[in-house]
Amino acid sequence: MIIILMGVSGAGKSTIGRRLAAELQWEFYEGDDFHTAENVAKMRRGEPLTDADRKPWLSALEHLIREALADNRSGVLACSALKQKYREQLMVDRERVHIVYLSGSYKTVLERLKNRTGHFMGAGLLKSQFDTLAEPKDVITVDINQHPEAVVAAIMQALQGMQMPLTTQILLDNLMFPEAPRWREGRLWFTDQHARRIVAVDMDGHAETVAEMDDLPGGLGWLPDGRLLVVAMTQRRIFQLTDSGLDEYADLSGLASSHCNDMLVEKQGRCYLGNFGFDLHGGAPQAPAELILVEPGGKTRIVAEGLVFPNGMVTTPDETTLIVAETFAARLTAFAIQADGSLANRRIWADLGDAYPDGICLDAENAVWVATPNAGEVLRVKEGGGILQRIKPRGTPYACMLGGPERLTLFIASSETDDPAMARQQKGGRIEVISVPVAGTGLP
Repeated sequence: MIIILMGVSGAGKSTIGRRLAAELQWEFYEGDDFHTAENVAKMRRGEPLTDADRKPWLSALEHLIREALADNRSGVLACSALKQKYREQLMVDRERVHIVYLSGSYKTVLERLKNRTGHFMGAGLLKSQFDTLAEPKDVITVDINQHPEAVVAAIMQALQGMQMPLTTQILLDNLMFPEAPRWREGRLWFTDQHARRIVAVDMDGHAETVAEMDDLPGGLGWLPDGRLLVVAMTQRRIFQLTDSGLDEYADLSGLASSHCNDMLVEKQGRCYLGNFGFDLHGGAPQAPAELILVEPGGKTRIVAEGLVFPNGMVTTPDETTLIVAETFAARLTAFAIQADGSLANRRIWADLGDAYPDGICLDAENAVWVATPNAGEVLRVKEGGGILQRIKPRGTPYACMLGGPERLTLFIASSETDDPAMARQQKGGRIEVISVPVAGTGLP
């Protein structure tokens, strides 16, 4: 996707553009860099450019946009684009090229230009810019008479309101099938499922294999004393990582009706765990599954039944509500958490229509980010099912987690396939990242 940040000279296109690109973790393109030497010299002399002067400049920008989209690169382009016909030339793909207009009065911009030094466009050309400007309609318009941070925030909010499918950057690739991402102590921890290992990666992409298993690792979590727990999916057990390796923590084989799946470990050390309910990859008919509670110390019991492929889970900040993704029911289901960890008052938190929820995480506004593999998007959902934002990762998303500095980075575990044999062969799994405006809660 390309955002064209337009307006007269002095409106702040470069300043806002760089900040917006950094917020989105996209590339920034300075439109002025594509002017010919003749155009720059002419503007230095205080002579307005004609349509003929701008023709090679617009052609170069059009080529830049087409090339970026062809390479699946997103960016912010700072470009005056004063006339409608200029904008029409640059709108090469109306689904992936969008315009943001930085609007300001002649007086406001003139004051700014008087204080600007070192640029070839002087204050003497401002009147010609306003004379040429044809203000666009039906675009994002933001008043420049506010602090740059507020301008960027307004643009981000408008992009969310348009439900534009923002794209991501790759933090780590060449994985088999990343799942169960968790943020802890400055790193993202996850299971590379078909590689049978637990991995931690920092914000610079430096990865470490923390442990290896002889089974498929599922969900991850930490006990209050810092011990790492991991689900052994086909064995239907939970293991704890100790100095001597992985030791059994809980045996769920007598309770789980099929392969165990994701797991949530809450602050008190209680674990909630789902399972497939049926042999997913073996072609068995769909069957309901249980949610299992593992008490601190390893005692187990079923706390909910009849769920349709219970998957990712979160708790609300007050830890009174558990929300679980029922993948093949296309819904998020909520339970009230009782004092003893039991679950009650089951209700639909959000009906997702045709989108199948897999891994989920919660933000500080109690909205849930949901990875939907069948839709190929990560959705930010509010209670009741309203979609607040859509993100289109490069691969198929299976799980997500908020973390990073200030917890404003959304990590997405994606892959090209969920078929075990193909995943091991292709190694098309990735950890993708994108900045978001609302932080995570820091809770499971």
